Amino acid sequence: MNHPRVITCLGIICLIAVAFAGCVGSAPDNNGTLTRPATPVGTAIPVGHLVVTEEQNTATVQASMNSIITVKLQENPTTGFTWNLTTTPGLQIVNDTYVPSDTTGKMVGSGGTHIWDISTVAIGEQEITAVNKRSWEPTTGNETAFSLTVVVA
Repeated sequence: MNHPRVITCLGIICLIAVAFAGCVGSAPDNNGTLTRPATPVGTAIPVGHLVVTEEQNTATVQASMNSIITVKLQENPTTGFTWNLTTTPGLQIVNDTYVPSDTTGKMVGSGGTHIWDISTVAIGEQEITAVNKRSWEPTTGNETAFSLTVVVA
């Protein structure tokens, strides 16, 4: 038996499986409600786990009780601009992480992604809101904002 050929075939099959794993999800229906999140290609997420980005800004999503919603927003704290995210009491932030785009540390001023995992802890209409601004500057109303309505059933 030719082991290198078998290993190569298994590797190709695994790559294809990973590529197709993220090809699920649906677009908003006619009333703007997401029934399932769009899943980035190549990203496997657990069933019932919603992943939202800036593309879902102002959307309404459905979630079940005790599920996790992951919010991923682009951020560049090297410029002073950071997201200030808040939730209504029916949602609980369980993880708050910043992941730089450049992990080598050689690209000065490069941004990254701020990631929050938020658990649904109460039934009803909940809100996630965020403002991207410099903490030392006054709020003017012209800041970049993000909002998401979560209907927990």
